[in-house]
Amino acid sequence: MSLYADLTLRRGDLELRAALAVASGEVVALLGPNGAGKSTALQLLAGILPLDAGRVELDGVTLDDPVEGVHVRPRDRRVGMVVQDYLLFPKMSVLENVAFGLRSRGVARDRARAEAREWLVRMGLDGYERRRPGELSGGQAQRVALARALIVEPRLLLLDEPLAALDAGTRPAVRAELRRHLGGYDGCTLVVTHDPLEAMVLGDRVVVLERGRVVQQGEPAEVARRPRTDYVARLVGLNLLTGTASGRSARLPSGAVVALAHDATGPVHIAFAPVAVTLSPRRPEGSARNAWPLIIADLEAHGDLVRVTADGAVPVLADVTPLAVADLGLEPGGQVWASVKATEISVYPA
Repeated sequence: MSLYADLTLRRGDLELRAALAVASGEVVALLGPNGAGKSTALQLLAGILPLDAGRVELDGVTLDDPVEGVHVRPRDRRVGMVVQDYLLFPKMSVLENVAFGLRSRGVARDRARAEAREWLVRMGLDGYERRRPGELSGGQAQRVALARALIVEPRLLLLDEPLAALDAGTRPAVRAELRRHLGGYDGCTLVVTHDPLEAMVLGDRVVVLERGRVVQQGEPAEVARRPRTDYVARLVGLNLLTGTASGRSARLPSGAVVALAHDATGPVHIAFAPVAVTLSPRRPEGSARNAWPLIIADLEAHGDLVRVTADGAVPVLADVTPLAVADLGLEPGGQVWASVKATEISVYPA
């Protein structure tokens, strides 16, 4: 059992062309910036929007195929969806909210309520049957929404920014709880998020969407270790350069050369952490073979450190201590030398 989707849609400034696949029991996190087409992709899979071209197939059943004139209505798909505000019915009790999916499919009231009670027990909400959504915490509301989606036994579960409505204090616990619930679901799950931590924790696999295109996908650790676009590199906190390697050096489009610790050939990505960058007022005399003169563009607090953005032939991000900022007199517009040891650099095919 699995999902295969070839999604094509033009809507306003967005042109979505993306292929997605999710295996049974797998959780795929769809990660990307605002406007990348993530929520649009979910609406296509749910049948809320029709495809311009392509195909959606779930467990061998075609849900969408414009060429064949196939478009299964949302209510007739075995698809459950949870949106970021949960959209619980405020005038219904928790029990009635969870039972709603079954009732809308013609299931008798007593049977729907009995199954809803079972789901509330599974979600740790036994005793909350008569409460209204306004009496719930954010985490409790999310569990009610998840139970309402799962009670109809969907083969595909779509979660759109499931933790966005929570405050920072409750998010970690709810995220861990959600991961536990998804681990027990044997259908296909697609989670949309712009938060890299959510993607890494919830997803068995991460698919990165930018400007309507899939630009990278893989296991979370692989995506974090080897970003393929500037967007992903910034999310996971790495500098990312692109160049052409020959032996133990790589030439960038700017003409600058980066020394490497190992041999490489052809187009490559060059990645290194901001903490691996050393800043100094003059060209360093140490062991680092990579040293470049740069102009400071910006400084901003980054946890206990200060992140320095420096532009030049080799633009870099550097994380330094507040004391280093004072000692070096770092300020926007100032000149600085940045150095990185070749052993701190990761190189992989572009």
